[in-house]
Amino acid sequence: MVTGKLLARGLRPLGLVLGLAAAAMAGTVILPVRATAATAANHGYDIVSASSVQFYVQGAPWADLHYQINGDVQQNVRMAPSGGNNTYTVSNVPSGAVVRYFFTIGLDAGGATDTAWSQFTMGSAPPAGNWKVVWEDTFDGSGQPNPSNWNYHVGNGLNPGANTFDGWGNGEWEWYRPENAYLEGGNLVIRADYHDTPTTIAGRQWYQRSARITTQGKRSWTYGRIEARIALPTAVATWPALWMMGTSSDNTYTSNYSAPIGYYDRMASNWSSCGEIDIMEHRNAETVTFQNLFWDTRTGVFPWGNGLNADRSHTYGTGNVAPFHLYSIEWEPNEIRWYVDRETNPNPVHVVGITAANQEEFHKPFYIILNLAIAGQFPGTTPNKADFPLYMRVDHVRVWQRQ
Repeated sequence: MVTGKLLARGLRPLGLVLGLAAAAMAGTVILPVRATAATAANHGYDIVSASSVQFYVQGAPWADLHYQINGDVQQNVRMAPSGGNNTYTVSNVPSGAVVRYFFTIGLDAGGATDTAWSQFTMGSAPPAGNWKVVWEDTFDGSGQPNPSNWNYHVGNGLNPGANTFDGWGNGEWEWYRPENAYLEGGNLVIRADYHDTPTTIAGRQWYQRSARITTQGKRSWTYGRIEARIALPTAVATWPALWMMGTSSDNTYTSNYSAPIGYYDRMASNWSSCGEIDIMEHRNAETVTFQNLFWDTRTGVFPWGNGLNADRSHTYGTGNVAPFHLYSIEWEPNEIRWYVDRETNPNPVHVVGITAANQEEFHKPFYIILNLAIAGQFPGTTPNKADFPLYMRVDHVRVWQRQ
């Protein structure tokens, strides 16, 4: 369980960069300040072995790395320059260690700027070939999730064919609202509420509210390692999920965090030919999580057809899902592998090949969805009002791709 994120950041003059070595010897902990000037430098890290990670800053005259391992004393080092490329390798990092870091990046015009704190968990040795983080959200701060990363699915899923709400095709009870997803304590929080007085929308009464947050329209990827560290509710009628859909899906979404109460989105009419990858689903208070994917048995993108949908479902004995667990997939051109707590359990819990001609969905871009549904066909139970509010907490979402 990762609990080491800072909720407040200290400020320091940039001139203190030159005193870095002396400060480190004196045990001073130097905290980052948000960048106040744009920098063109590309920065990040590569996990190069089971116990080594190489940090890099590209396109900068010089750079310093500041890092902590499992909350230990902060280390402050000058990165090795080679032209405009600056690197530093940290070795002997334990598997499962939480590594927190930020960079001080020199600017061509003089002075320097700091990046924000970021963090990752050291996993087992990666498969052959390097994986590099290409996108992540660590949910620092408070209030609205980062609008450059996230949009929202709002409502109960209007079925455009039937012109009715049918719970996103699953009989779910909740009405999704953007404000039920927010940042708190270094996590994304998705909160489900039960209201004594229902809200009447489109002629129906809605008692439960929750949130469904998505990178649709903003971020999408083809292949990669997609992971999130999540703590789940364990109550009847809960259905939290981390999943993906293909960008060919024709459902709607909104970027408006204050969408009018009567606003609602339309569910996809072309599922499952757009493709769906369920990285993790959970229901009620069970000790297993579910891994699955769906595709259309035809080749191409079509309106939904009864009996034309294929899937490969699986369950894994995760145990108590209330603490944080790392749920991930490794999506390659030939197969998708599912992992639970990959740092300590490096073997996949489920593997499905995706080379069949009618699995073309899985060779196109997908976006990420996080949501907490209430009731519906999958949980198959009625919510208990006394259990609310219910919480799904997400420590980070991260996407890696092979280089």
